[in-house]
Amino acid sequence: MPTLDPGIGEKFSRRTQRAINHDGTFNVRRRGGPHQHDPYQWLITMPWWPFIGIVVVFFTVLNVGFALAYIALGLDDLPGVAAPHGWWQDFLSALFFSIQTFTSVGYGHVYPGSNGSGFLSSVEALVGVLTFALATGLLYGRFSRPTARILFSRTALISRRADGTPCLQFRIANLRNSILIDLQARVILKTVDEATLDQRYDLLPLERSAISFFPLTWTLVHDITPESPLYELQAEDYARLGIEVIVQLKGYDDTFAQDVHARNSYTHDEIEWHRRFIRAYEVGDDGIAVVNLDQVHDTEALR
Repeated sequence: MPTLDPGIGEKFSRRTQRAINHDGTFNVRRRGGPHQHDPYQWLITMPWWPFIGIVVVFFTVLNVGFALAYIALGLDDLPGVAAPHGWWQDFLSALFFSIQTFTSVGYGHVYPGSNGSGFLSSVEALVGVLTFALATGLLYGRFSRPTARILFSRTALISRRADGTPCLQFRIANLRNSILIDLQARVILKTVDEATLDQRYDLLPLERSAISFFPLTWTLVHDITPESPLYELQAEDYARLGIEVIVQLKGYDDTFAQDVHARNSYTHDEIEWHRRFIRAYEVGDDGIAVVNLDQVHDTEALR
């Protein structure tokens, strides 16, 4: 079977970690170069809670900074600020005025009363417009970015067909309610040469490499025949060869009206032997198939 390099590299000076993590990211660290950090890409791809936290902190820091600038000018330049003044009350009054200006709310109770405060509030209004435009663009980009939420079984299995043929299996399911169309799968086996530490990649033929629709679960199966690079390998051989099963999925999502992709991999210690998957769907009393996503990972010993 011919070897191929999917772009992960073949020659290394020592053994590497797994090529692909369970979240689809690659174990590659970048160093140097003129464009090492891309803030837009970072903000678009980061998890939601850190993104919301950054937006809140950025909003707070800007408004606190403008509030301190108003205090430095003197709150006498802001008619309508409540008296008597105390430092904390002055700060809160300036902060609330800053937020009103920044968001273009402008209640009118407090307003700029001098050229200095008028100029500062004009600058803040401009910064506010640009900031909200940037935040809106980032929010739209995060919501509109086509992504696949594929649930992969926690482990792959070395199982056996009814005729006794051993096979490699793993199972996937769609976590979204959308229907994926023309879902295609590609599975690559990565092994490491013990002497040279070169990495070899072999394409593993599947029983079924594509399906038209994906409303249920899909168990992907590679038969371990004499033509397979896994033929006659035992569990200790999987560890010795540093085996990693790399999975690439591509399908058309009718919600985004675009192709979506998903990646995952299974290392040798994430492969269970002599087991099979338990069926993860059943038919309800009304005749409708019911998928139980909690059972996607469930296995049982071969009988």
